[in-house]
This record gives sequence, structure tokens and C-alpha cells, in this order.
Amino acid sequence: MQNRNILWVGCMVILLAFGKKAAAQDHLIGPTLSYQFQKGSIIKTGAYFAFPFIGDNILRADATANFTWTQKKFAVIPEAALTYYPQSYVLTPFVRAEVTPYTFTPKVGASLATLLDIDFGYGFSIKDKKDYRPMKGFAVSLRFSIPLNYRLNM
Repeated sequence: MQNRNILWVGCMVILLAFGKKAAAQDHLIGPTLSYQFQKGSIIKTGAYFAFPFIGDNILRADATANFTWTQKKFAVIPEAALTYYPQSYVLTPFVRAEVTPYTFTPKVGASLATLLDIDFGYGFSIKDKKDYRPMKGFAVSLRFSIPLNYRLNM
């Protein structure tokens, strides 16, 4: 009985992910929390604003603070990001660009209804942070976004 329930839930998730578009909304705003690995572990927290952009596309702007402990030193690094979701399906690909005072990181990823994102990219060094190794190289992130004004249209 339990295996049948798991199969049923799995089928529903697949149908929702690939068969139904998310309902359009004026905008989404809320906090975000993420983990990134790029030459060390980084915890990011901040806020985002997402809005429809030319049809079913979504454009999202983030402002975050990156908390890192690398080379036995703690640092807080500000970051701005822009994300483009080319469609508003429950499971959708996206492209993202993040910039700090030290690194520019273009990324690609997949999103579950813009609530849970996973992305991969490469950070290019803009300038070195004093007393730190250059913050550049391969990056992978897992991001949780909590929309404070989400409404479900059924």
C-alpha cells in the first residue's frame, strides 16, 4: 500500500512539473536563504523581488549578504543578482548573474516554482579581497525563497 502511495505522489509531481503552467501574478517579494560552495562555504541571506517580464517570463532581482568563513577568517560580502526564468512552469530552467565587489558569477540552473533553485556557474575575479585568496572558480548553490505575498489561483 505504501509503495502505491509513493508512486501516486511521484506521478502527480511529474504531471505538475511538466504539464501545468504556474498561475501568473503581479509580483513576488520575500526573503531568501541559500548555501553556495565557491572556494569555501558561503551562507547567503537577503531579499528578492520577482515580476512578470514579457509574457510568461519572470525577472528576479536579489540583494543578499554572503557570510563566509574561509582561511580562518570571517567575512560578510554584499551581493546583487539578476535571474531570468524563460517560462513560468512549475519546473523551469533559468539563467542568473551574481556580482559582488570581488566576483562576477554567471550561472544556469533549475527552479521548482521559483521556491527552490539549484544552480551552477563560474566566478570570475573582479578584484582581490585584502588578506584573502582570490574568490573565483566553480560555484554551486542551493537557494530557498519564501514569497510573502504568494497567492494560489485555482
